[in-house]
Amino acid sequence: MLSAAWIFTSWIALFGLHPPVQPQAASYGPSIHLLFILLGVGIAVAWPLLRLSGRPSAVPVAQAAIDGLSIFVLVQVVVWPLRLVTNWTLPRTLVVDTAIAAAIMTTAAILAASQGCTRPRPRIVAMGVGMCLVLLPWILGLIRLGPPIDAFLGETATALSAPALLGRFSGPATLDPTDADRALALRAVALSAMAWAVVVVMRLTRRSADST
Repeated sequence: MLSAAWIFTSWIALFGLHPPVQPQAASYGPSIHLLFILLGVGIAVAWPLLRLSGRPSAVPVAQAAIDGLSIFVLVQVVVWPLRLVTNWTLPRTLVVDTAIAAAIMTTAAILAASQGCTRPRPRIVAMGVGMCLVLLPWILGLIRLGPPIDAFLGETATALSAPALLGRFSGPATLDPTDADRALALRAVALSAMAWAVVVVMRLTRRSADST
């Protein structure tokens, strides 16, 4: 319910209740770009803030997975109708969906590892990690280590930051995704999968320690 309210409020704030005077794809572009940045903020900040400020979950992994799936399904109500007012092709829409799924998986991994904790410190640390990931592209932008390293770190930081990632794919671009776009989406998926692998290892290690 709160996710739907976030999306609906963002939509109304950016698009309003009336169509533009000249409803063309270009006239919707800036609002769509900001909408996806706000979706990224909701995924990476609002969602974990809500869960980590509440009572601990008895099933943190299942809770995170269910929340993530619910948010992903809900966002589809926004993503696919946008093809009616933009020049997005099917491949570009699928890449956008892949980026959204990766962003949700990354946040879900953080929640799966932390929302079951009863002590406040792990929850605060988890929220701090999430905020650092959100701001990582801008933090690394202040550091200069050479073009090859800067490019690699910049793409990695973008893949980990939901607002930056979704803003990248919803901004002005070619009709079809480029090889760089596909590579970035795959990097985001790979990093989110690595985050979940860390969560699984942590859970198994904790279970093994509890059994001894």
